[in-house]
Amino acid sequence: MHRIVGLDVTADELRMVALQSSFRGFSVADARRVPLPEADSLPERISSALSQVPPLGDDAIAVAVPAAQVASFVFTLPFVDARRVEQILPAEVEGAIPFDLEDVVWDYSLLSQGDGKTEVLVAVVKKSALQGLLAGLAEAGIDPRVVTFAPLALGALAERGLLADGGEGATALIEAGADRAELCLLSGDRPLLARALATSGRALWSAAQRDPKTREKILVPLLRDIKLSLRSRAPGELQRVVIAGDLAAFPEIAHRFEMELGAPAAPVALVPPHAGNDGADSPQMSLALALALRAQQPRGRLDFRKGEFAFTRNLTQVRGRLLELGMAAVVLLLLAIGLGTARIASLSRQASDYDEALCAATKKTLGNCTTDYRQALAALSGGKSKAAGIPRVSAADILAEVVARLPDASLPVIDDIDLNTSTVRMRGTVESFGKVDEIISALRKDRCFGDVKQPGTTRARDGSNKVNFSLEFSFTCSGELPGGA
Repeated sequence: MHRIVGLDVTADELRMVALQSSFRGFSVADARRVPLPEADSLPERISSALSQVPPLGDDAIAVAVPAAQVASFVFTLPFVDARRVEQILPAEVEGAIPFDLEDVVWDYSLLSQGDGKTEVLVAVVKKSALQGLLAGLAEAGIDPRVVTFAPLALGALAERGLLADGGEGATALIEAGADRAELCLLSGDRPLLARALATSGRALWSAAQRDPKTREKILVPLLRDIKLSLRSRAPGELQRVVIAGDLAAFPEIAHRFEMELGAPAAPVALVPPHAGNDGADSPQMSLALALALRAQQPRGRLDFRKGEFAFTRNLTQVRGRLLELGMAAVVLLLLAIGLGTARIASLSRQASDYDEALCAATKKTLGNCTTDYRQALAALSGGKSKAAGIPRVSAADILAEVVARLPDASLPVIDDIDLNTSTVRMRGTVESFGKVDEIISALRKDRCFGDVKQPGTTRARDGSNKVNFSLEFSFTCSGELPGGA
């Protein structure tokens, strides 16, 4: 079963989180941090790092475009109709970028809808940059299913309820490292803003762990950008700050952010059962985990793999599966034809056996061989046949038919009954003369009982009100003439 993988390529590491989907949501199947070896190109470095992890195979992979190559905008539209949003956004995007729409790939994600307004976040990347990213990943053996915007992908941690101590107020989720800095502003589990921030480069980050002055060179512009972003988008006071990425490893970083932003701050922490010792819960793995979560539920989310850059391996897999199903169908058809042929041959042999048996029976009875059962029945039914005198019904059959027709409310005590294949004579006792009439009416309803004669009736001699009766009528369904067997 394929996994869902988030790949985060930093300046010096490949970070991977693999999820396994389940009925309860997901479980972390693997989490790894692999150093990027030195090589002539980034694809070669990624390929060398991938050789140290289990093969990705058919796993669904999600990556993020480098933040410096993406421009993001928040648009407020004065309507909530989804169709109008699709129609208006291209003009809004074209007016916000210094390029033609034909030169870029853009996608959007709904932030909120209400009071007749729609807020959308749009991310734009140049086609040349996206093409270069996909070509480099392909050279390293990666064909990502989802290519998204990292700051917005971070919001998946809150959307899936993984952030500990979550509340309804505004939360600033900040992820930063040597090659990127990202801010995702959340209201509860809903993103309000996602944007890339300025970063200070690999050289400063390498020295920042041991040099306070170098850390200040990183933190001052980063905090300035965060404050500007919060001032424009945060609804009311900031409730908390969550720190992720390499930034979380800075000494006393939480205290510094509390002092600067005026809200409690702490490194990112995941809630059980997804927190654990698998490594996916560490602050440095936050973006890789968020990317995997985004790939697990990509529908309706921002994804640059569209149009000419659409993910096509699914179609190839479908074609391969259809070819397999087609071959299986051909095999089943051949088996069905073989089984049908064998069944027809078997039925043909049985028909031949039946013909032989019928021929022998008719030759013995009629003196000539007949293989058509209709002709045999006609001959056996003829007056000259020895079988013509064999009744088609028995006395028991006629008696059962008579009893079945007697009304339940007028059942007689039958004293005597005499019947053959064509005539029924019956004597019995009932409670009153009216019961006799009911019995006659019931018998006349049966098409097999014809000519029910007027009964003979007398009062019982025991002094009661009971009535003795005698009936005679013909039975016409035997095919026999009156006076038959």
